[in-house]
Amino acid sequence: MITTFALLILPLIATVVAIWSSSARANQHITLLAGTAHLLASLHCLLWQQNPFPSGWWLAVDPLGAFFLTILSHTFVLVVLYSPSFLQRMQGAKYDHSKRLFYPALNFYLLANTLVLVVQQFAMLWVVLELTTFSLVPLIFFYRTKESLEAVWKYLFLVSLGLVFLFVGVLFLGISARGVSDYTTFLVARMTEAAPQLNPLWLKASFIFVLVGLSAKIGLAPMHPGDVDATSNAPAPVAALMAGSLRSTAVLVLLRFYQVIARTSVQPFAQKLLIFAGLLSLAVAAIYIWRNRNYKRLLAYSSVEHLGIIALGVGIGGVSLLGALLHLLFSSFGKVALFFMAGNIHHSYGSREVGAVTDLLRRLPWTAFVWAIALLYIVGTPPFGIFFSELFVLRGMIHAANWLSLSLFLALLMVIFIGMSRAMLRMLQTPGTISSPALADKEHLNLSHAIGLYALAASVPLAIFQPPALFDSLDAILAAFGVRP
Repeated sequence: MITTFALLILPLIATVVAIWSSSARANQHITLLAGTAHLLASLHCLLWQQNPFPSGWWLAVDPLGAFFLTILSHTFVLVVLYSPSFLQRMQGAKYDHSKRLFYPALNFYLLANTLVLVVQQFAMLWVVLELTTFSLVPLIFFYRTKESLEAVWKYLFLVSLGLVFLFVGVLFLGISARGVSDYTTFLVARMTEAAPQLNPLWLKASFIFVLVGLSAKIGLAPMHPGDVDATSNAPAPVAALMAGSLRSTAVLVLLRFYQVIARTSVQPFAQKLLIFAGLLSLAVAAIYIWRNRNYKRLLAYSSVEHLGIIALGVGIGGVSLLGALLHLLFSSFGKVALFFMAGNIHHSYGSREVGAVTDLLRRLPWTAFVWAIALLYIVGTPPFGIFFSELFVLRGMIHAANWLSLSLFLALLMVIFIGMSRAMLRMLQTPGTISSPALADKEHLNLSHAIGLYALAASVPLAIFQPPALFDSLDAILAAFGVRP
């Protein structure tokens, strides 16, 4: 009961309290309390592999759901810790209404994403997924500019269009089970058990529509533009939340459908689609990262790259699936650090253009330091976690003897590495015209830097020591997909 309360009831209470309360400090405290309790409950479900809901419900926390709940709540807590300093910087009457909506929307976001992660019924899953979109609208539109308004409408249009495709995919999944006994509840566990009896033709059609529909939410090419625009125009904490947890939630929905298909003859077909989607996303990210001169859009396209790696890992299967799961976890750490530092840079320089950022090492020494470490992290430099998760994906390609995917993967990673380094190092190294007296009041270490350094360092012991508490849960997830640990 305590776990259920922390996962669902407390975020709901925090949402209602934040709506009625006019105190930003009180809202921040209740939001932090809800997020911390949610994180502890998620870790409890993950490490002890316990389901707090009665069996047979439409709600359940399986190992897969517990893993994604942990990513969600961990990112959420870091964002809540960063938010007070961000809101304090937003001075002026034009931000008053946005600041008033910030914590209610943040708590509703936590509640909506939690529902997606615990719902086990495919039709209801489609319904609650739309709630996550609505929770983001006031957060993306925080600055209330023409660009943010355009980003909101583009995001709403593409994601809603994607959900139409997803709805058709759900219908086709139901049609594939026609004539199969005990499928009417449409629960994940029962559909997985009945998977060998499902109609392969309708399953193929279902997965095509599901993958296309969820691509807009996940950020996979070619449905990525809405997600990229929303992320690049949203405030730093919101962008970190989207890159660090929202896309993971959408990936879980995709994995729910793939969990059924993994037990059928349709699996090779689904794997080819995922490999194609992953490589296409990597190619699109490589092109736009190389050409981009807006550092927040650069980070948004970096997310497209990493979601491509995750889709590729799931498609390859085997040990690559383990790499994809670890990549979800470790990339969420890196995005938090990168977008927090991008927020500091944007506040100081008033521009998102790479060329406008000069003297970063002198003007914002701590932000520049974390920014440089985060660059090494996000491009997969050892000993950071992303290096190890990409190694798992590579091992899977070698075991599968998929040499074409391996060659394209390594070539695209090299292009992205050069493109990211060129832009981010230019920001660090370009000398400016500001005189030394203007730089006398240098930046000091603050909470955003501490959070960023923690996020970058946290993956190292997890990747190197591979604690059994975490990897036993990952083994249980792999077993659910028919992969031998």
